[in-house]
Amino acid sequence: MNQEGKKPSVVQLQGFIRDGDRLRFVACDGGSYTGHLKWFDDQSFCLELEDGDSFTLLRHSVIGYGPAPLSQ
Repeated sequence: MNQEGKKPSVVQLQGFIRDGDRLRFVACDGGSYTGHLKWFDDQSFCLELEDGDSFTLLRHSVIGYGPAPLSQ
């Protein structure tokens, strides 16, 4: 997990999408969201969850992110 407050660069986010990396985002409410990044913009991230549903997470609520272990 990257340090709190550190935001991914555009190039890094594009790489996550291109490579299909499984990611875990941690939100300021204590929630943890795991999936594949579908798209992003200046305000939000869209994750495709394991069950195929999509979830939009607002950027200002993200405190950390990183590769998700396969056991999750």
